Amino acid sequence: MTVTDTPLRGHFAELVKLQLQGRRFLDRDQERKLLEEGLTRYGLTLDQATGLVRGAAQQEEIALEGELGASARELLKTLADRRGRLAREDFARAVAFYRARAGGGVTEAEAQKRVKRLMDELALHPKPSGRLIRSRRWYRAIEA
Repeated sequence: MTVTDTPLRGHFAELVKLQLQGRRFLDRDQERKLLEEGLTRYGLTLDQATGLVRGAAQQEEIALEGELGASARELLKTLADRRGRLAREDFARAVAFYRARAGGGVTEAEAQKRVKRLMDELALHPKPSGRLIRSRRWYRAIEA
């Protein structure tokens, strides 16, 4: 790293702080835009830009979707039964976990969509629920 890199890093770090101001959650698209800005406009490497974004997010206590998704995936794998199915109550627990980790920056409906997307990525299926007529309607009702 040369002497000229330091001011550029400082400027990018200030831009990241500005973009994170007032937020509690940063989704993948927003994170990608910040990283692209660091690469193209400030000439940083991907590792440098990623480090600055993650450091600022941690300092400001902002959840990043990528990091949150990794921990939510592990939770879903743990909650699923041996046949790869997830009960409705466990799905609700995963949604509550996602919202808690996002710091309230995600609505209930948005958290349900994101957890459903994670389940699809992991090839997990919903368990039927109900007393007399067991169905997966609760899962299909969540808009992807």
